[in-house]
Amino acid sequence: MFRFYQTLNLNSEIEKELLRASHLAQLLIDEFDLFIISKSLLESVAKGIDIELVVVSTTNNKSMKLVNLCKRLVDQGVTIYWKVDKTLFAKEDYFAIFDKQYLVCGRKQAEFESPEKLLRLKNDFFNGLSITAKKLNLLAGEIDINFNVDKSIVFSNDTITLNWDIKNAHEISINPILDKVEPKGANTLSIKKDTKFTLQAKNKDNTLKKSVFIRVIKEKEIGFTLEVYDQILKDYLTIRASSYDSGLYAAYFNQKIKISWDIPMIGKLIESKIGNLPLSGCHEFVLTQNESFFFTFKSINKNQTKKISFHCFNDETVFIQKDKKQIIPFAKKDQFFFLNNLKKSLLNILTLGEKLFNIFKEKIK
Repeated sequence: MFRFYQTLNLNSEIEKELLRASHLAQLLIDEFDLFIISKSLLESVAKGIDIELVVVSTTNNKSMKLVNLCKRLVDQGVTIYWKVDKTLFAKEDYFAIFDKQYLVCGRKQAEFESPEKLLRLKNDFFNGLSITAKKLNLLAGEIDINFNVDKSIVFSNDTITLNWDIKNAHEISINPILDKVEPKGANTLSIKKDTKFTLQAKNKDNTLKKSVFIRVIKEKEIGFTLEVYDQILKDYLTIRASSYDSGLYAAYFNQKIKISWDIPMIGKLIESKIGNLPLSGCHEFVLTQNESFFFTFKSINKNQTKKISFHCFNDETVFIQKDKKQIIPFAKKDQFFFLNNLKKSLLNILTLGEKLFNIFKEKIK
């Protein structure tokens, strides 16, 4: 006599019927259900009940916890088929057939003439799945890992592509970011900082890891050093920009100016009037009028621009203006302080010499 029962708690009903079954239990479930009823399955196998399982999943990846459970079941004689079917997984139309005469379903079924016809229909469906699904093969032995990246040194926000091909592993993960992955694949992503990606592959015997490291180069702002040649000191003096305009400098008529730079990045440096420039070098000229330079550095990720302007003073008198709007002649100001300090040092030396002379004079007396 054929029987049919529909329930909202399929796992509980399966556990009860496993206790009553005499010969055979055929279950269509997913891997989560398998964990829930695993204890009842092992107890039924121990009593001599034949059990066939079709486990529905969305991927061939299996956690090591699942692999260990399946190994225990297979070692006890349970037949397990692994069916990858996203549609069937989403529908969750799972069922169990006991001794080919009692059908339990977890979803409401379409109208049917009799429990016998519905059971025969489900039985044929189960047999079809067991043919198309893969019989669970618990992988063991050596794991083969092929894991690489297309670029290992990049600039910030560049894209990289990770490629992997893993053989003989149940569980494969890539951290950070990706987590669980298929045995073979590729992933392109943007990267902002130094990152080490580690692939871990497991089977029932071994765990193997392989890592790739990506170095991210952060682009720096381009910088220039400005110097003027001092005729008295016969040397170059570094000058500073105006306090209210970081790109404005001042020097005197006919002073020799040197602009130096050293850019430790990949790209191209161009000045609007000079043209292409080396990434490390200098440009010298004599200031005869107000002058401006427009530098552009073009790299892979972005363009940087820098404007440098010179105000030309005709009067070489050293002065300091309290008015913030007046441009201070920085090169002459530096020279003034240098000479003033030199004068103070000479006076100190003369004073010390006079004291020593008086001491020596006293000792002679």
